[in-house]
Amino acid sequence: MYKFLLALGLLMFPALNCVAQVDSTAQVDTLIGLNVGGKESKDHKELAHMLCSGLKGDRPKANAIYNWITHHIKYDIAAIQSGKLKPEKIEKVLKNHLGVCEGYAKLFTAMCQEAGLKAVSIEGYAKDWIFDNGDQLTLPRHMWSAVLLDSQWQLVDPTWGAGVLVQSPTVIRKIINKVTFRKVVYAKKLKFVYRYDPQYFNQDAEAFRLKHLPADPYWQLTDTAMPLSVFEAGDSAVILFNKEYSKPQQNTPELARIAALKPDSVAFDAAERSYNFNSRFPVALAIQQAAKVQDNLKKIEDEADIEKAKALFKDATKAMKIAEEHIKEQKKFFPEQYNILKKKNRAKNGEAKQYMNQIKTDDKKLVAQCVKYRNGAATKIKKVNKKYADASRRKQTTDPNKLRDIEPSKTQKTALAPELVEIKDSIRERNERIDSLQTDVAARTVAIKALMDSNMTRLDSLGKCLATSDSFLVMEAKARIGMHDNYDDEVIKWSTLFKEKKYNRADTLHRDYITHYDTILMQSDERYKVNLMALDAFKKNLKDAEKYAKWNSDDTLVHNSYGTMVSKYQAAIDSCNQDLLYTAAYIKAHKALFIGLTKLYKRQLTIVQYMARVEDVRKKLEYNTIMSKQALDNNENKQQIANVKSAIKQMERVLQ
Repeated sequence: MYKFLLALGLLMFPALNCVAQVDSTAQVDTLIGLNVGGKESKDHKELAHMLCSGLKGDRPKANAIYNWITHHIKYDIAAIQSGKLKPEKIEKVLKNHLGVCEGYAKLFTAMCQEAGLKAVSIEGYAKDWIFDNGDQLTLPRHMWSAVLLDSQWQLVDPTWGAGVLVQSPTVIRKIINKVTFRKVVYAKKLKFVYRYDPQYFNQDAEAFRLKHLPADPYWQLTDTAMPLSVFEAGDSAVILFNKEYSKPQQNTPELARIAALKPDSVAFDAAERSYNFNSRFPVALAIQQAAKVQDNLKKIEDEADIEKAKALFKDATKAMKIAEEHIKEQKKFFPEQYNILKKKNRAKNGEAKQYMNQIKTDDKKLVAQCVKYRNGAATKIKKVNKKYADASRRKQTTDPNKLRDIEPSKTQKTALAPELVEIKDSIRERNERIDSLQTDVAARTVAIKALMDSNMTRLDSLGKCLATSDSFLVMEAKARIGMHDNYDDEVIKWSTLFKEKKYNRADTLHRDYITHYDTILMQSDERYKVNLMALDAFKKNLKDAEKYAKWNSDDTLVHNSYGTMVSKYQAAIDSCNQDLLYTAAYIKAHKALFIGLTKLYKRQLTIVQYMARVEDVRKKLEYNTIMSKQALDNNENKQQIANVKSAIKQMERVLQ
């Protein structure tokens, strides 16, 4: 009578989402039980004995059963997609090697019981791939098991331990290849892939409730039941609750009592606890009323007194009407719940696009800047090369023996002639100015070298930051490819790290680096101007010395000093050219750097483009999933009400 009220069905599978990390404390033998039986195994009792034969202790037996189920039972995609889930019989699951969470859990429980172990199946809540921190859960849609090992109840989820659901449209296929540089499993349609996970056998109770929470709080296996609101708040809240408020408690008299109940009595016994734990689950009370009806019907079969039988029928009818009201009450939660999910799906899609557009805008500006500097580098190098050529021509026009070829003036002047005194004074003043200018050049060279060194340190930090931020962006892209979104911890973690490293560090370093790069080139240009003033002064001195020698060819001092003046002039030219060569090399090296930065920023733009396309897929897939769940809930609720009304009418006819 009450099977129509069973609120089991939609498996909360870890499809397309990352599950909790492997619990290092779980004692799992990943090989035991794998080579026993196979496709030919049809009877769970026979299979249980085959698996456990020769094994000593309860833990190895349960371990072998877990391993066998997770390697041989395939998840029933068709059943889920049909939207018409029925209670699963374990022999059918074993015969077809196909089932959903109920089939996995009940098969594990039954095989453990056949092997002499105490085991129960547990209905509860689980976080599927569209779950976001803060989402409110209504119906418990998942089932797992608990088995008593070494006098302690241990939690086991063979469904999540068996594999994952994969749905990767063609666009995702290309994106994953680009971002991860490795092949992964793809499917144009939803597909189950075996991926054995030992962590879901004998997982620590507190770690288990990061992703699972039983409808009956007793099966949390802790001394303090964690409220559903904490579970809904997310992993951080659960971890904090575990740390501050609870510790494992895996065997109590109450658990022993519940575990000893007959299967038909479990839902009745847990109904009020389940409803009090989650008031958005009134169907639990409907199940309790249905159980009461079933009990009354059994009593009627043995009741000889017609009046008492009618009273029992009347009481059963009343219970069915109460059940109907609870079912209708359950339906009230659906519109608001699913409207919130749809609205949130649109909101997080909008936030994701805004975030990705920010990255695009920033990186496009950086690309444009790098391209500008890359192109500008070629022009700058040409200008430096021209300066180098001009200075080199100066050197080619100098000759320390030039005075020998100068024809003396017919009218010679004495050394005291005003014109010659003025020339000597000018040469002396220019030499002093040259010394001052060369001292200035030396100081500028030291300052430029210090700027280059500090900017090289800045560049090293920038490189590290960009490499790190790039790796964070790749990890975020991988998380998004796994259908995680802006509200999921996996995306929040990597996007937060990326933004911190990129915007608060790398972009600042990039901006400072460009500023100092410009400063270095500006100061190098200023140094060249000072060098040029010194070279012009040298050249003017040589011209004056040549004029002096022409007017006074007998002054040996001038003739003797001319060669020294030429040598100093040539050395100054060489020094200037060395500075120009160093500047050109610096610009050339940074031209390559700007090309590298352009590639890196363009790579980030490509990754973000992939992320944006994945986000569009995720939004559509999540919307379709929400609609499917809503349709399933509404259809199930409608069928439940129809069944109750039919049952009430039948009872009323009997009473008449």
